[in-house]
Amino acid sequence: MEEIRLNIQEFKVFNDDDQFGFFYSEDGYPTEDASEKFDENVSALYNKYDYISIDSKDNIFGVKNGKKDLLMKEAFDAYEIAEEVKEG
Repeated sequence: MEEIRLNIQEFKVFNDDDQFGFFYSEDGYPTEDASEKFDENVSALYNKYDYISIDSKDNIFGVKNGKKDLLMKEAFDAYEIAEEVKEG
């Protein structure tokens, strides 16, 4: 299965304006300070994982020391967007 790895800068483009909802509140909504804390939230995510990967089935994983944690399952168009970022 194909996979795309995103570094921190690529992830910021991939998740522009938190379009995938990585940093939403527990209720599933953007927080009031989401824009201001976006870089901080992305940095915290990359402190936890070495990189983020997206497979061809639109699943998004955090990868640390080769171990994958499923972060989002079947995120709409995730693989296609990651391809565009990599080509960018």
